[in-house]
Amino acid sequence: MAKSIEMNMSKPKELGLEKLRWRCELSRIPFETTAQAQKREGFIGQERALRALKMGVELSAPGYNVFVCGLAGTSRGGTIAQMIEELHPATKPSMDRCYVNNFKIPDRPRLLVLPRGSANTFKKDGQAGIDFLRRRIPQVFEGEPFQRQKGRIVERFSVREKELMDDFTRRIARDQFALGHMQVGAVALPEIFPVLEGQMVPIEDISKMVHEGKLETGVAEEIERKYEQFRQEFTVVYRKTLTLSRELASELSYLEQEAASVLVDGVIEELKEKYPELA
Repeated sequence: MAKSIEMNMSKPKELGLEKLRWRCELSRIPFETTAQAQKREGFIGQERALRALKMGVELSAPGYNVFVCGLAGTSRGGTIAQMIEELHPATKPSMDRCYVNNFKIPDRPRLLVLPRGSANTFKKDGQAGIDFLRRRIPQVFEGEPFQRQKGRIVERFSVREKELMDDFTRRIARDQFALGHMQVGAVALPEIFPVLEGQMVPIEDISKMVHEGKLETGVAEEIERKYEQFRQEFTVVYRKTLTLSRELASELSYLEQEAASVLVDGVIEELKEKYPELA
Protein backbone atom coordinates (compact mmCIF):
# COMPACT_ATOMS: atom_id res chain seq x y z
CA MET A 1 0.00 0.00 0.00
CA ALA A 2 2.81 2.40 0.97
CA LYS A 3 4.66 1.53 -2.21
CA SER A 4 1.59 2.37 -4.26
CA ILE A 5 1.21 5.77 -2.58
CA GLU A 6 4.92 6.59 -3.20
CA MET A 7 4.59 5.73 -6.87
CA ASN A 8 1.50 7.93 -7.20
CA MET A 9 3.30 10.90 -5.51
CA SER A 10 6.35 10.65 -7.74
CA LYS A 11 4.33 10.61 -10.92
CA PRO A 12 3.90 14.15 -12.41
CA LYS A 13 0.38 15.38 -12.84
CA GLU A 14 -0.60 15.71 -16.44
CA LEU A 15 -2.14 18.94 -17.72
CA GLY A 16 -4.53 19.33 -20.54
CA LEU A 17 -3.70 21.36 -23.62
CA GLU A 18 -5.99 24.19 -22.56
CA LYS A 19 -3.93 24.73 -19.39
CA LEU A 20 -0.49 24.91 -20.99
CA ARG A 21 -0.72 28.67 -21.51
CA TRP A 22 -2.46 31.64 -20.00
CA ARG A 23 -5.37 33.05 -21.94
CA CYS A 24 -6.93 36.43 -21.36
CA GLU A 25 -10.67 36.25 -21.20
CA LEU A 26 -11.97 39.11 -23.28
CA SER A 27 -15.11 39.26 -21.15
CA ARG A 28 -13.00 40.57 -18.25
CA ILE A 29 -11.84 43.60 -20.24
CA PRO A 30 -14.19 46.55 -19.52
CA PHE A 31 -13.83 48.21 -22.92
CA GLU A 32 -14.09 47.37 -26.57
CA THR A 33 -10.89 49.11 -27.73
CA THR A 34 -7.88 50.67 -25.96
CA ALA A 35 -9.13 54.08 -27.07
CA GLN A 36 -11.95 53.63 -24.53
CA ALA A 37 -9.55 52.69 -21.72
CA GLN A 38 -8.83 55.16 -18.95
CA LYS A 39 -5.20 56.21 -18.58
CA ARG A 40 -3.60 54.83 -15.44
CA GLU A 41 -1.69 57.45 -13.48
CA GLY A 42 1.37 56.64 -11.42
CA PHE A 43 3.28 53.36 -11.27
CA ILE A 44 1.94 49.87 -11.46
CA GLY A 45 3.06 47.36 -8.81
CA GLN A 46 6.34 47.31 -6.87
CA GLU A 47 4.85 49.47 -4.09
CA ARG A 48 7.57 48.64 -1.57
CA ALA A 49 10.30 49.33 -4.10
CA LEU A 50 8.64 52.59 -5.07
CA ARG A 51 8.47 53.70 -1.45
CA ALA A 52 12.18 52.99 -1.01
CA LEU A 53 12.99 54.80 -4.23
CA LYS A 54 10.91 57.79 -3.17
CA MET A 55 12.74 57.99 0.14
CA GLY A 56 16.11 57.75 -1.61
CA VAL A 57 15.24 60.51 -4.06
CA GLU A 58 14.05 62.81 -1.28
CA LEU A 59 17.23 62.36 0.78
CA SER A 60 19.48 65.35 0.04
CA ALA A 61 22.20 64.72 2.64
CA PRO A 62 25.68 63.89 1.30
CA GLY A 63 26.75 60.26 1.28
CA TYR A 64 23.35 58.77 0.35
CA ASN A 65 22.87 56.98 -2.96
CA VAL A 66 20.13 55.06 -4.76
CA PHE A 67 20.94 51.65 -6.23
CA VAL A 68 18.37 50.06 -8.53
CA CYS A 69 18.67 46.64 -10.12
CA GLY A 70 16.32 44.49 -12.13
CA LEU A 71 15.74 42.74 -15.41
CA ALA A 72 16.32 44.51 -18.68
CA GLY A 73 13.21 46.07 -20.14
CA THR A 74 11.52 46.78 -16.79
CA SER A 75 11.80 50.56 -17.30
CA ARG A 76 14.07 51.21 -14.33
CA GLY A 77 15.57 54.33 -15.82
CA GLY A 78 12.24 55.68 -16.98
CA THR A 79 10.59 55.04 -13.61
CA ILE A 80 13.38 56.87 -11.73
CA ALA A 81 13.35 59.79 -14.16
CA GLN A 82 9.57 60.10 -13.89
CA MET A 83 9.65 59.94 -10.10
CA ILE A 84 12.34 62.61 -9.86
CA GLU A 85 10.35 64.80 -12.24
CA GLU A 86 7.18 64.36 -10.17
CA LEU A 87 8.83 64.90 -6.80
CA HIS A 88 10.92 67.90 -7.81
CA PRO A 89 13.36 67.34 -4.92
CA ALA A 90 14.73 70.54 -3.42
CA THR A 91 18.31 70.24 -4.67
CA LYS A 92 20.76 72.84 -5.88
CA PRO A 93 22.16 72.56 -9.42
CA SER A 94 25.31 70.43 -9.31
CA MET A 95 28.57 72.38 -9.61
CA ASP A 96 31.60 71.51 -11.68
CA ARG A 97 34.56 70.31 -9.66
CA CYS A 98 38.12 70.12 -10.91
CA TYR A 99 41.51 69.57 -9.31
CA VAL A 100 44.57 71.73 -9.95
CA ASN A 101 48.16 71.36 -8.83
CA ASN A 102 49.09 72.47 -5.33
CA PHE A 103 52.62 73.85 -5.70
CA LYS A 104 53.22 73.97 -1.94
CA ILE A 105 51.95 70.41 -1.26
CA PRO A 106 52.14 68.50 -4.59
CA ASP A 107 50.47 65.34 -3.25
CA ARG A 108 47.39 67.31 -2.13
CA PRO A 109 45.87 68.97 -5.23
CA ARG A 110 43.44 71.85 -4.75
CA LEU A 111 39.74 71.41 -5.49
CA LEU A 112 38.08 74.19 -7.46
CA VAL A 113 34.28 74.52 -7.60
CA LEU A 114 32.89 76.24 -10.69
CA PRO A 115 29.43 76.90 -12.10
CA ARG A 116 27.90 73.99 -13.92
CA GLY A 117 29.34 73.47 -17.39
CA SER A 118 32.30 75.84 -17.02
CA ALA A 119 35.06 73.43 -15.90
CA ASN A 120 35.99 72.38 -19.42
CA THR A 121 36.18 76.01 -20.55
CA PHE A 122 38.33 76.81 -17.51
CA LYS A 123 40.67 73.96 -18.42
CA LYS A 124 41.08 75.31 -21.96
CA ASP A 125 41.65 78.86 -20.72
CA GLY A 126 44.21 77.63 -18.19
CA GLN A 127 46.07 75.66 -20.85
CA ALA A 128 46.04 78.67 -23.17
CA GLY A 129 47.57 80.75 -20.37
CA ILE A 130 50.30 78.16 -19.78
CA ASP A 131 51.12 78.03 -23.50
CA PHE A 132 51.36 81.82 -23.56
CA LEU A 133 53.75 81.85 -20.58
CA ARG A 134 55.92 79.14 -22.12
CA ARG A 135 56.42 81.34 -25.17
CA ARG A 136 56.80 84.71 -23.48
CA ILE A 137 58.89 83.97 -20.37
CA PRO A 138 61.95 82.74 -22.35
CA GLN A 139 61.66 85.86 -24.51
CA VAL A 140 61.73 88.04 -21.39
CA PHE A 141 64.82 86.22 -20.07
CA GLU A 142 66.58 86.69 -23.40
CA GLY A 143 65.62 90.36 -23.65
CA GLU A 144 68.13 93.17 -23.18
CA PRO A 145 66.63 94.67 -19.96
CA PHE A 146 66.74 91.32 -18.15
CA GLN A 147 70.22 90.46 -19.44
CA ARG A 148 71.49 93.88 -18.34
CA GLN A 149 70.18 93.39 -14.79
CA LYS A 150 71.54 89.84 -14.70
CA GLY A 151 74.95 91.03 -15.90
CA ARG A 152 75.16 93.63 -13.13
CA ILE A 153 74.37 91.03 -10.47
CA VAL A 154 76.90 88.53 -11.83
CA GLU A 155 79.57 91.23 -12.08
CA ARG A 156 78.98 92.35 -8.49
CA PHE A 157 79.42 88.82 -7.14
CA SER A 158 82.41 88.17 -9.41
CA VAL A 159 84.16 91.24 -7.97
CA ARG A 160 83.53 90.06 -4.41
CA GLU A 161 84.84 86.58 -5.22
CA LYS A 162 87.92 88.00 -6.95
CA GLU A 163 88.66 90.22 -3.94
CA LEU A 164 88.61 87.18 -1.64
CA MET A 165 90.93 85.17 -3.86
CA ASP A 166 93.29 88.09 -4.59
CA ASP A 167 93.65 88.87 -0.89
CA PHE A 168 94.50 85.24 -0.12
CA THR A 169 96.91 85.07 -3.07
CA ARG A 170 98.78 88.18 -1.87
CA ARG A 171 99.08 86.83 1.68
CA ILE A 172 100.58 83.49 0.66
CA ALA A 173 102.85 85.16 -1.94
CA ARG A 174 104.70 86.90 0.89
CA ASP A 175 105.81 83.44 2.08
CA GLN A 176 106.71 82.17 -1.39
CA PHE A 177 103.47 80.28 -2.09
CA ALA A 178 101.12 80.56 -5.05
CA LEU A 179 97.58 79.46 -5.83
CA GLY A 180 97.21 77.24 -8.87
CA HIS A 181 95.22 74.25 -10.11
CA MET A 182 95.85 70.53 -9.92
CA GLN A 183 94.29 68.18 -12.43
CA VAL A 184 92.32 65.34 -10.81
CA GLY A 185 90.87 63.25 -13.59
CA ALA A 186 88.78 65.54 -15.75
CA VAL A 187 88.49 68.20 -13.03
CA ALA A 188 90.96 70.98 -12.24
CA LEU A 189 90.91 71.70 -8.50
CA PRO A 190 92.47 74.75 -6.81
CA GLU A 191 95.71 73.92 -4.99
CA ILE A 192 98.45 75.73 -3.06
CA PHE A 193 102.00 75.34 -4.35
CA PRO A 194 105.36 76.30 -2.77
CA VAL A 195 107.40 78.54 -5.12
CA LEU A 196 111.06 77.50 -5.36
CA GLU A 197 113.40 79.33 -7.70
CA GLY A 198 110.42 80.90 -9.47
CA GLN A 199 108.68 77.55 -10.10
CA MET A 200 105.53 76.18 -8.47
CA VAL A 201 106.37 72.81 -6.92
CA PRO A 202 103.77 70.23 -5.81
CA ILE A 203 103.93 69.69 -2.06
CA GLU A 204 104.47 65.97 -2.66
CA ASP A 205 107.81 66.72 -4.32
CA ILE A 206 109.28 68.50 -1.25
CA SER A 207 110.32 65.29 0.52
CA LYS A 208 111.78 63.99 -2.73
CA MET A 209 113.92 67.12 -3.07
CA VAL A 210 115.22 66.60 0.49
CA HIS A 211 116.32 63.05 -0.38
CA GLU A 212 118.02 64.31 -3.52
CA GLY A 213 119.88 66.97 -1.49
CA LYS A 214 118.18 69.84 -3.32
CA LEU A 215 116.51 71.13 -0.16
CA GLU A 216 117.48 71.24 3.48
CA THR A 217 115.33 69.35 5.99
CA GLY A 218 114.59 72.43 8.13
CA VAL A 219 113.50 74.42 5.11
CA ALA A 220 111.29 71.56 3.91
CA GLU A 221 109.63 71.25 7.33
CA GLU A 222 108.92 74.99 7.39
CA ILE A 223 107.41 74.78 3.88
CA GLU A 224 105.18 71.86 4.91
CA ARG A 225 104.10 73.67 8.09
CA LYS A 226 103.13 76.80 6.18
CA TYR A 227 101.43 74.70 3.51
CA GLU A 228 99.13 73.12 6.13
CA GLN A 229 98.42 76.55 7.61
CA PHE A 230 97.57 78.06 4.23
CA ARG A 231 95.46 75.09 3.23
CA GLN A 232 93.29 75.56 6.32
CA GLU A 233 92.98 79.26 5.55
CA PHE A 234 92.09 78.47 1.94
CA THR A 235 89.35 76.11 3.11
CA VAL A 236 87.73 79.08 4.87
CA VAL A 237 88.14 81.28 1.79
CA TYR A 238 86.75 78.56 -0.49
CA ARG A 239 83.69 78.17 1.74
CA LYS A 240 83.10 81.90 1.46
CA THR A 241 83.20 81.63 -2.33
CA LEU A 242 80.63 78.80 -2.17
CA THR A 243 78.43 81.01 0.00
CA LEU A 244 78.74 83.75 -2.61
CA SER A 245 77.77 81.28 -5.33
CA ARG A 246 74.64 80.32 -3.41
CA GLU A 247 73.78 83.98 -2.84
CA LEU A 248 74.28 84.64 -6.55
CA ALA A 249 71.99 81.75 -7.51
CA SER A 250 69.37 82.99 -5.04
CA GLU A 251 69.49 86.56 -6.35
CA LEU A 252 69.28 85.40 -9.96
CA SER A 253 66.32 83.19 -9.07
CA TYR A 254 64.58 86.16 -7.44
CA LEU A 255 65.29 88.27 -10.53
CA GLU A 256 63.72 85.59 -12.75
CA GLN A 257 60.67 85.35 -10.49
CA GLU A 258 60.21 89.11 -10.55
CA ALA A 259 60.54 89.26 -14.33
CA ALA A 260 58.17 86.33 -14.89
CA SER A 261 55.64 87.38 -12.23
CA VAL A 262 54.45 90.30 -14.37
CA LEU A 263 53.30 87.85 -17.05
CA VAL A 264 52.07 85.20 -14.62
CA ASP A 265 50.05 87.71 -12.57
CA GLY A 266 48.45 88.99 -15.75
CA VAL A 267 47.29 85.51 -16.78
CA ILE A 268 45.97 84.76 -13.28
CA GLU A 269 44.10 88.07 -13.02
CA GLU A 270 42.50 87.43 -16.39
CA LEU A 271 41.27 84.03 -15.19
CA LYS A 272 39.95 85.58 -11.96
CA GLU A 273 37.99 88.15 -13.92
CA LYS A 274 36.42 85.48 -16.12
CA TYR A 275 35.82 83.11 -13.19
CA PRO A 276 35.03 85.32 -10.14
CA GLU A 277 34.30 82.17 -8.06
CA LEU A 278 38.08 81.60 -7.87
CA ALA A 279 38.89 85.03 -6.45
